[in-house]
Amino acid sequence: MDSTESTIADSSTVEGVRYHKLLSVLDRSLASVVDTFQLNDLQAIFPDLAREIPQKLAASHEQISSYLRNSANADFQTILMQYDMANKLADLDGLVRDAVERKQMSSERPVSSMTPDAINRSRSVAIKRAELARLKDKLAQVQDENAKSIVELSNQRAALAIEHSTIERTMELVSQI
Repeated sequence: MDSTESTIADSSTVEGVRYHKLLSVLDRSLASVVDTFQLNDLQAIFPDLAREIPQKLAASHEQISSYLRNSANADFQTILMQYDMANKLADLDGLVRDAVERKQMSSERPVSSMTPDAINRSRSVAIKRAELARLKDKLAQVQDENAKSIVELSNQRAALAIEHSTIERTMELVSQI
C-alpha cells in the first residue's frame, strides 16, 4: 500500500459515519441557536441605532452571529480533539461493521435438538455453582458456631457438675448436722 492509499484509508477511518453525523448535529444545533438571534430583535433593542445607522447595526448583527458560530465551532472542535472523538467514533464504526459481518458470515445456529429444559439447565450451571459455594460457606459458618456452642455447653455442663457435687456435699453435711 503506497502513501496515497494509506492517507485515504486513514481519512476514511478517522471520519466515519458517526463522526459526520455528530458534525451534522453540531451544525444544525448551532444554526438553530444563531438563527434565534435575529436582526429584528436587535433593532427592537436598539431602536435609535436602527433608525440612524441601520447598515452598521446590520453589520454588527452579522459580526456577532459569525463570532458566535465560529467561537462555538472552535470550542466544539477543541472538545472533539481533546477527547479524540474522531478516532473513537471510527473505532465504534469498525466494531459495528465487524459485528454485522460476523453475524452475516456466522455458521453458528441454534441447536434444534436441545429441548427448552436442556437449554435452561445449561445456562443455569454457573448460577447453581455460585449458590453451592454460598451454601458451603454458610454451612462452614454454622459448623463453626456449633463447635463453639458445644465447647460452651461442655464448659457449662462441667460447671454444673461441679456445682451439683458441691450442693450434694453441702446437703450431706447439712443432713449430718
